[in-house]
Amino acid sequence: MATGGIAKSLLNLGLMPELSQDLDVLLNWLHEQELTAQGGCMDVVPGSLNAEKAECYSGERVAIAQATGRQSVQRLKQRELKALKERFKNTQPSGVTEEAVWGAVQDPRTAVRVLDWNKLPADAMAFYRPFHYPPFDQWGIYLLIGPLLSYHRRLVELSGKQRLYSPEVLMHLVLFEVFNHEFFHHLVESTATTLEVLGAARGDKIPLYLNYRQWARGEQNTYPHAPLEEALANAYAYNSLSFISRIKAGYRTAAIKTYQAAIRKHWHLEPKGYRDAEYYIDGAYVPGGAHLLAQLLGRPASTVNETPLSCIAKTVMPNGFTAMMAKPDIPTYLVGNSEELMLFNKLIPAPNEAYTQLFWPYNTEKFDRYVQEKKEEEKKSKLLAKQRISSKQGVFPW
Repeated sequence: MATGGIAKSLLNLGLMPELSQDLDVLLNWLHEQELTAQGGCMDVVPGSLNAEKAECYSGERVAIAQATGRQSVQRLKQRELKALKERFKNTQPSGVTEEAVWGAVQDPRTAVRVLDWNKLPADAMAFYRPFHYPPFDQWGIYLLIGPLLSYHRRLVELSGKQRLYSPEVLMHLVLFEVFNHEFFHHLVESTATTLEVLGAARGDKIPLYLNYRQWARGEQNTYPHAPLEEALANAYAYNSLSFISRIKAGYRTAAIKTYQAAIRKHWHLEPKGYRDAEYYIDGAYVPGGAHLLAQLLGRPASTVNETPLSCIAKTVMPNGFTAMMAKPDIPTYLVGNSEELMLFNKLIPAPNEAYTQLFWPYNTEKFDRYVQEKKEEEKKSKLLAKQRISSKQGVFPW
């Protein structure tokens, strides 16, 4: 039976819910149930940004109501991506050497041992505006282009001697990290919203998300790595880079793993919470997620030992299954003046694809081929060494 026919049959049987699965329906329901708080309007006339006039609502950080002139990011069509690849097919990452790439493949930590930048928290270059704060047309991720460019310039200067990153590739890595940090905040809000809807269905209408936000940054939060959400957001961005690098060894893998080693080395320079991300990278996100679920529920830390919250943390929240909107579709805005946006778009010609897939159009075949050749040489060298040892020990086939 066709989908339309099934829906009609459910409607005739009185089994079709009156409230649809559209996100707009959910947001309006949250507002009607008084589970939202005033967030203030963020839009101003482009070119007249004035942070001093931004208002602060409900005890939140000013980012909730920060005045912005924003430009929405759009996903490129396949034909546009194909044209982009064709345009850059002969463009290699500039300033990169084969030796530097191979060195990073062998040991990413060595490549960043002398790299000493001041690590900025992701929230200094972007912020997530929750949909629990109307107006609903302004929720999403905001990328602050001015701070992003300033941070990027410093990294280009400091990493130049590595001969591993071109300015374009480095900006792609920074953007991917920052976006995924902010996307984790969406995962947290989505998880809280799921709990709110399920609670209301059983007659418990509790503003879990608003209560959690007020508690998380207050003096009552005595969690050792508070605010835990920021530590987990940093870890989520790190783990997302690990997922992207799961391909055959080559330039992309070398660049990602070295970048990970750099941010891991300098997390300790970030504010409280952010700097504790190392406790929750790789599989260690599970206990952190369990504690965050307890915090969302307004329950004490002992709840983690009394109930199997780790099962939920492992299979649902960190994997993004609770996200109300997928990464490519979440409203994302570039905030900056025309000059900043022009420079950013030159470095990042496909922003949506860059921060969701770490897509870049540059040709890295030369470096990929060099890495594969070196790995073959290494493999043969090890085999010869093994054969020499066997012959010295008198190991013969008869």
